[in-house]
Amino acid sequence: MPSFDFTQPAGTNGWAPAHDVSQIARVEDGLLIRISGSDPYIIGPPRNYPSGIPLWLSIRLRSDQGGMCQVFYSNAGFSETQSVRFSVPQGQWHEAKVRLPALGASYRIRIDPPGDSGTCTIAWLRFEPRVIIASPNWPVPALPQIGPADPRIRSGDIELVHGRDLPGQFQIRVAGDLMAVGNTNSMLGYMIGNTPKWMPLAPLNNGAFTIATSKSASSQTNVDAIKVECSIPDPDGATWRIEQSFSVHAPGIVRVVSTVTVDQARDVFYLPMLTLLPGLGSFGTNKTQALFAGVEYLENEPSSSTADLNPPASNRQVPDTAKITFPLMAVASQGRFLGLSWCPDRDGTFCAVFDSPDRIFKSTGHLMGLLFPGSDGNNREENSLVPYDPARLNPNQPLKIQVFVMGGTGDSVVPAIQQYVQLSGLPPTPDFGMTTNQFLALAANGWLHSTIRDGNRYRHATPGFNSAPAADAALYMDYLAACITDHELVNELDEAARSALGQVSPADYNSAQIGHVRYPVPALIYGAVPQNIIKSATHAQNLLSQFVADGTIFYKPPASGPDYSSTHWSKEANGFAATYINALLEEASFAGNPELIEAALRHLRALEKFRNTVPRGAQTWEIPLHTPDILASAYLVQAYVRGFELSGDQSLLDQARYWAWTGVPFVYLTPPTDNPVGLYATIPVLGATAWIAPVWIGLPVQWCGLAYAHALHQLAMYDKQGPWAQIADGIAISAIQQTYPINDPAYPGLLPDSFNLHQQSRNLPAINPATTLAPAISALHLPTLYQFKPFRSFGLYVHAPGQLTDIEERPNSLRFTVIPWSQRPFYLLINGFVRTPTLQINGTATGLGPPHIFQASEGRLILRLEKRAAIELGYPALAWLNIEWLPSTRSAKLSWPAKAADFSLESTQTLESESWTRLTNPVIADTDRLVTTDAIVGPTRFYRLAR
Repeated sequence: MPSFDFTQPAGTNGWAPAHDVSQIARVEDGLLIRISGSDPYIIGPPRNYPSGIPLWLSIRLRSDQGGMCQVFYSNAGFSETQSVRFSVPQGQWHEAKVRLPALGASYRIRIDPPGDSGTCTIAWLRFEPRVIIASPNWPVPALPQIGPADPRIRSGDIELVHGRDLPGQFQIRVAGDLMAVGNTNSMLGYMIGNTPKWMPLAPLNNGAFTIATSKSASSQTNVDAIKVECSIPDPDGATWRIEQSFSVHAPGIVRVVSTVTVDQARDVFYLPMLTLLPGLGSFGTNKTQALFAGVEYLENEPSSSTADLNPPASNRQVPDTAKITFPLMAVASQGRFLGLSWCPDRDGTFCAVFDSPDRIFKSTGHLMGLLFPGSDGNNREENSLVPYDPARLNPNQPLKIQVFVMGGTGDSVVPAIQQYVQLSGLPPTPDFGMTTNQFLALAANGWLHSTIRDGNRYRHATPGFNSAPAADAALYMDYLAACITDHELVNELDEAARSALGQVSPADYNSAQIGHVRYPVPALIYGAVPQNIIKSATHAQNLLSQFVADGTIFYKPPASGPDYSSTHWSKEANGFAATYINALLEEASFAGNPELIEAALRHLRALEKFRNTVPRGAQTWEIPLHTPDILASAYLVQAYVRGFELSGDQSLLDQARYWAWTGVPFVYLTPPTDNPVGLYATIPVLGATAWIAPVWIGLPVQWCGLAYAHALHQLAMYDKQGPWAQIADGIAISAIQQTYPINDPAYPGLLPDSFNLHQQSRNLPAINPATTLAPAISALHLPTLYQFKPFRSFGLYVHAPGQLTDIEERPNSLRFTVIPWSQRPFYLLINGFVRTPTLQINGTATGLGPPHIFQASEGRLILRLEKRAAIELGYPALAWLNIEWLPSTRSAKLSWPAKAADFSLESTQTLESESWTRLTNPVIADTDRLVTTDAIVGPTRFYRLAR
């Protein structure tokens, strides 16, 4: 078998620099590579490898820069499809072992070391055969037979019935319908010497299987626990003991504990701890949705498909456990869902298997289960139930796993995600390893001293991106200067911000931005608000022109390059559409044009066709349209929240909640490794760039998560009972953890494009600080950068570079205080006027002329303010509610202007709840008022008008 030992003089023969490498030289430690650009690689001599034999490649290397190393193999030209990638830590020796397919004669190896500068030293490359234990002909599962007298437990909508003959002889019903069964034909695989042995996991006689029931003193049912025990001898003299207990845990949740012991040491390569077969005997291979958190998010389509990535990466039935964002598998069908969760072990003892439909056992249903041994990305093919090597089970040492089976009603897997979060809770946000002031200084250094800066222009990312004028660079440097106490750093930020702003045309203040999360703040700080409004209106019109009449926007393949819709069933996708609709809503909101706002809301409502679907298709510059995508969740949440703000339509807020839940499976809610960085890291998509590489499953791209966090922070303002603020804060803190440190020579304060969880290393390009800062400002409770505040009862919408507080809404006036973060003069934009208001600033009557601007025909008021200010607008409310208590009937008489007939009357019992109920009581017209009465139930009742 060929090998290359670069520590020996002859080992480097035939190796040569090919691109972005200034020199290679043999040194005592191996082959030293001096990197001189962003795409370095070296190529080795041709070698003959055995044909037909899959290989292991082992490599030992040390790199000044951590990141991703890529190895190509070819006997012709090199291509992405013939390559493997692995992560490398920074500045330390590292041994990697990766899978290669069978090669053959005259194959060359190309190595692309990580980084764009410094050195990488490779000690050796070694190849060895990759031996695979063959799987058996799996017995096909049968529908377990149960009788009316067999023990059963119920918990909420879920019921489990267990037969009296075999382990796995159970059925699970949800809301009365059969949803899943166990597997009575399970197998056990172990090794004696070099010989694999297979045997059924079933007792040889009736006396070897027992079943018992119990109930607690507080139980409301006849049985709340079932326990089965089974003894099974193997042909080589050992006895296996299988125990499973099933008990009521919480409404809709059954707790399962599986324990296996053996009285002699055994080297085990296949041991199922629990198997569920949803659909067997009921809804079959079809489904509404299915989820394997972090790995699969499906509609009625097969898992491990090539719609999002090519083989072998598409094969993910038994993935590396570090790819699973939290332990949840779920299937939804016929208005019900079934979920499987488990307590993850930190030592990789167990792994999950998921196949929908079940093509492994061919059960005519779906497959979800937990196996021993585990899966770590190297010890098995990720579509194989059998690893390369067995794991030792010592005599009489129990192997135990705790599992939760959950079920309920719903038209998607979102209720399963909600039930998992309720069951397990959210982890606390991680420690980001520095004070808030240190983070602000780090972000400042990102703007000032990283290679993102090119004189007074700034790059979106580096390397590989050109610089451009950037108003948000100036904005964030001014913001940081307002928060930082280091006077020298403040002066440097002030000077750099002025110089950066000088590169931007005033009409482009809001459009010349390089962050992924963008606010219309630059014009509110630096001026030229009317010019930027014109720009927003023009952009909104251009966006509208890309839709067809019914509000649909289609993906159009490029003239050259991949057609990213080729593996999708349509030329449209919710995330693709939301990208445009979200931008349209933002621009229309700033422009304040009623026709543009109405058109944007109409296009938003056209997304109704995507109700209860999978988020997908928001990154078609490199990712297939079909691919599930957290950025799609982000843009959908953001669009629906803005739609709710503009319209008051509660159904739009409900949709924002749904899409927020669809983004949760992309977030690590359990630690993927024992390393510090991992919790709240976010994977971007469940696929690969151009179907090939990089494969993003298990590889966080935090900028995508930060866009989602930004949307969650907006949703949290209106859904305070949801988990949104904590998830968003966690994502922002993880981004800070991932940021390049202050001592990095090129990228301090920048966010890596992606982050390697196992090696805790960063991958280029490095992204400007704006994307991290936007959600981090909320997470760290810093002064509000921007607030959009609707006052729907007045038909007014406020854009403020700061926070609005002390809000008072009266029938003929609106009061609020604006607290800016900036020490310089700033602008407040108020849209929606249909008549001229009166104005008081800090209690003083003020005209609407200069320095302010009132544009009556556009319904727009632009205020120029110097500092914190109390604003009072004399302006009649469109809808104000009068409440009169009628003690004789214990009811309330409610009235509101007839001109507000398009508002709905809603009530709630507590302001702590976001659950408002629309009243359908009869309404009568009384001159210019609408009147109704409502019986008061309970000690308090609150009312509001909403639309």
